[in-house]
This record gives sequence, C-alpha cells and structure tokens, in this order.
Amino acid sequence: MTASAGTRRVPAPAGGLAAVVVAAVVWGTTGTATHFAPGVPAFVFGAVTFGIGGLVLAAVAGRGTVRAVVERRTRGWALLGATALVLYAVAFYAALADAGVALGTTIAIGSSPVFAGLVEWAADRRPVTRRWVVATLVSVAGMVVVTLARSGHDGGGGALALGIASALLAGLTYALYSWAVARGLHAAAGAVSVPAGPGVEAVAAGLPNGRGLVGAVFGIAAVPLVVLVVVGGAPFLGDGGNWPVFLYLALVPTVLGHSLYAVGLRAVGASVATLVSLLEPVVAAVLAVLVVGEHLGATGWLGIALVVGGLAVLALPARRGC
Repeated sequence: MTASAGTRRVPAPAGGLAAVVVAAVVWGTTGTATHFAPGVPAFVFGAVTFGIGGLVLAAVAGRGTVRAVVERRTRGWALLGATALVLYAVAFYAALADAGVALGTTIAIGSSPVFAGLVEWAADRRPVTRRWVVATLVSVAGMVVVTLARSGHDGGGGALALGIASALLAGLTYALYSWAVARGLHAAAGAVSVPAGPGVEAVAAGLPNGRGLVGAVFGIAAVPLVVLVVVGGAPFLGDGGNWPVFLYLALVPTVLGHSLYAVGLRAVGASVATLVSLLEPVVAAVLAVLVVGEHLGATGWLGIALVVGGLAVLALPARRGC
C-alpha cells in the first residue's frame, strides 16, 4: 500500500517478482501470528499493527507525508483514507478472531474488489464491466462455499456470523481506502485517471506525491489507533510476552510487506503483482490448517480456489470491451 524509499533504480524483473512473492507470503502470516498472543482482543492487534506500522510508513515517506496533509487538494482524501484504514484495522482482526484465519482472510480479500467496483459505480458513475461481473460471481460463489464448509464443521453460531460481517466490513473499508487514495492521486496529478482496488498501490508507487499521500493516510490513521490501544489495551501492552507478536505484525506484514510490494511493482507491473499477491489467502489457509488447527476439507479448499480464481480474472490484463 505504499511506495518504498531510496533509489529510483528499477529492480530486475526476477528481483521484483521475488519481492512481491515475499510480500504476499508475509501478509498471509498475519492471522497465524495472532495465534501466538492468545487472549489479546482484535482491536488491540489492529491498533498496534497499524499504529506502529503507520507511524513508520509515514516517517519513511518523509516530507511527502507532510505535503499531502498540508495541501488542500489531497488533505481531504488523506483523511477519508485514514478513516477507512482505522475501521479496516479493527474489522480485519475481528474477522480473524471470530470467523477463523482462513475464512476471515478469504472473505476480506475476496470482497474488497467487489466493493471497489460498487464504490466506483456509485461515486464516480464508472460502469461495471462484464469481466467485473464474472469475477464477482465467481468470487461470491467461492465465499459462500468456504463459509458453508466452515459452518458445517463448526456448527455456525453468532461468533461466525459476526466474523463474516467483520470480514465484509474489512473488504468494504479497504475498498474505500483504495478509492480515497485513487481520488487523492487524481487530485494531485491532474488528469491522471486512477482506478480503485488492489492496483492503486501501483499508481501510487509511480506517481509524484504518491508515496507521500499513502504515508499521510497511514500516519493520520496511526494517531487514533495509538490512542485506542493506550486507553483500551493497556493491560495487554504491559504483557511482555505479547510484544514479539505486536512488533512482528507492525514491522513485517505492514512495513516490510507493503514496502516490498511497492518495490516489486516497479519491475513487474500491477497486473502481475496483483496475481502473485493472490498467494496471500492460500498461505493464510495453509498456515491456519497446519499451525492454528483449523479444518477446511475439500469443500473449503474449493471455495478458496474459486475466490482466488475470481480475483485472478480481475488481475489479468483487460481486453477492449471487457
């Protein structure tokens, strides 16, 4: 979700691809990592992860962060993106806690492009394409299948329903974050048209002020999240055994993962990077089964495959008229 600092020399395609692969893998470890800090509420995980990680990413963006906050044309979009990111931080970890790592991750990731298309249709009057409709139908079918598989094994219940709702809220708020960044980049760059969704980071990585805008979003979001965790999560911050997990989540999936993804985008492009990033739900599901002890079965894996397939349809380069 952010561009990397440092040299602008474009990395080799193989190196860029490796960076995206590593980013997707570390993102996929997020849910399993929370398993090693039992008893910590979801809001504490979200607040610490994006609070610390957001401050680091804002600092890495440096002056660009300040410029995006100060300039009128980007300030409002940065505030909107930060608000969405705060909600996403809490909703995503709540989904992992209540729906499970595999199901929560799959629904959050699978629903985000669906919501992104709806947001653009409602706010920008951008018509949906046949490819988006096909991808949506496939992804939604996959989410239904994996949900049924999970409810059939665990018996369903209020916690599962709440977890699914949290995952959908995470998908919606990530789509709103992406749309706000896209609109902010459009405002900063003039006539550049920026679609919302997973590929928005590619545009941010390649446009002037893009890194600063994303840094501003994360930096602004970090403020209420830090306050939230200090006020509501003090007992959990005082437990030294939780800090290895907190620091891992903030520095590895958040800071390192997003920075590597931005580096990879400079070499392999948005469509390839988005396709490779589909490793995330697969890694999350594998670790959920092997480490956390969740059960998916053949039906659950089929649902995950459908979600990944639907997202792959969106990630592939579009042909005219599609």
